[in-house]
Amino acid sequence: MPKCSICKKEFPEEKLIRCGECGKAYCLKCAEEDPTIKELGVCPDCEEVYEAEEDYWGWGEEEE
Repeated sequence: MPKCSICKKEFPEEKLIRCGECGKAYCLKCAEEDPTIKELGVCPDCEEVYEAEEDYWGWGEEEE
């Protein structure tokens, strides 16, 4: 049975939320505490990578 990446407890697959990028699993309780996974569909680690890429490449900045 898969485990939550944060609390390490085992849950049935249908009770977990998975990161769309890396596949890490999160139980509903842990996902509620850090809503990045529910709001963006990615875990906090993958969100940091996206933010770093946005800063580096200047994505999302308005052109003048």
